[in-house]
Amino acid sequence: MKIVAQIEMVRWKMIDSGIRLGLSSPTTIQLSKELDALINIHQRNDTKNTTQNKIIQ
Repeated sequence: MKIVAQIEMVRWKMIDSGIRLGLSSPTTIQLSKELDALINIHQRNDTKNTTQNKIIQ
């Protein structure tokens, strides 16, 4: 599964959890942490690809 699809899936799970269980629920907080980690990975990959493209040009 691509990272963007994973981000979207976890984001929707977090929203659902927040609505059903509350924003301070351990489940919602765990999903938020998971989402943050996925976004950080995506941003690092994006920065790495951007830097490589600039070096090639």
